[in-house]
Amino acid sequence: MKIGILTFHHIDNYGATLQAYALWSFLNSQGYDVEIIDYRPFKIAWMYFKSLLPMKKVKSSINESKKIRINEKSIIYTSRGWKTRRFLLSHVKLSQRKVYDKNSLKYYQDKYDLIICGSDQIWCLDSFRGYNSSFFLDFVNNKTTRKMSYAASFGNTIKLGDYQKEIYTLINQFQTILVRDSNSLKIIASECNKEAKKVLDPTFLIKYDALKNPPKIKDKYLLLYVQAEVEAEEEDFIKLLAQDQNLTIVSAGNYNKLAQINLETASPQEWIGLYSQASYIITNTYHGTVFSIIFQKLFTAFVPSDKSNKVTDLLTDLGLKNRIFSGKLKPQVLNEEIFDIDYKSVSSILELKILESKKYLVEAILQGAIDM
Repeated sequence: MKIGILTFHHIDNYGATLQAYALWSFLNSQGYDVEIIDYRPFKIAWMYFKSLLPMKKVKSSINESKKIRINEKSIIYTSRGWKTRRFLLSHVKLSQRKVYDKNSLKYYQDKYDLIICGSDQIWCLDSFRGYNSSFFLDFVNNKTTRKMSYAASFGNTIKLGDYQKEIYTLINQFQTILVRDSNSLKIIASECNKEAKKVLDPTFLIKYDALKNPPKIKDKYLLLYVQAEVEAEEEDFIKLLAQDQNLTIVSAGNYNKLAQINLETASPQEWIGLYSQASYIITNTYHGTVFSIIFQKLFTAFVPSDKSNKVTDLLTDLGLKNRIFSGKLKPQVLNEEIFDIDYKSVSSILELKILESKKYLVEAILQGAIDM
């Protein structure tokens, strides 16, 4: 059986890259001929490509030190982007043809027995990407190719609004719908009148021992993986925690003024290695939270409003809701509670969910083949 995956894979984001790798890797391990469709919507590809330009023209009115920093950032984005791309080229099978627009994507309408869309927030209508019907597989020939989703998410979208009728029609062409969070489950039921099941993000389905490249950091460290500015209370918490535990602050992927070590150009393998060796992790991202759990680390999650659905949902399911920073935790820096996670209990829940997620995915693929 030949399977195509349509997901976010062409950006220099560790979570997006590793979820694409994980889904491909798991399906490949099951013996399927599987590849990621190399679809890079032009509008989005250009937004990322602009940041990869090694030297930007900057206005003459900007002072020299700021010009230098702008170009330094461009070099950093370029380095990280190439490392991410190299990782994908060497670890997954991408389709031979790259496509940048919906019309060109029709080339793949009948090239696979099955196309799986997901995971990640491919159905989020409120992000900068906007609505893209391609991620609801509107280009697929229903007579030759089956459609399903795995761990797809609407992100922080609550209502489908003007797109409801179109999405309803497209979703009802899917053989199986597997989503990543309760919000997406609710939308599929209430606005598409379709049954869906909730599964884990594909990053939970595989192991990472062969990938991780541990850092050469002698001191114990607090790993900081944040993708937006932290609030003043969160910043105070980071400082107090690092001081109390005598931890060096290491920032991965982004520059952070709080860090003694900034590793802005870490490769996916180095990023995984940083997670595997950290003494404590602080993150405000979904996949940053996921890998904290995968490596059974002490962690605190800052939860921005645009990530509340997915992060809170995951932590609640695993009995880890108390890892969310409430803004009132400063006195707890010395409290043993933040240094105590019952990973034995977490693992018992997680292992069952991993088995269930794999079962739903494999059964959907096999059942569809039988029905045809």
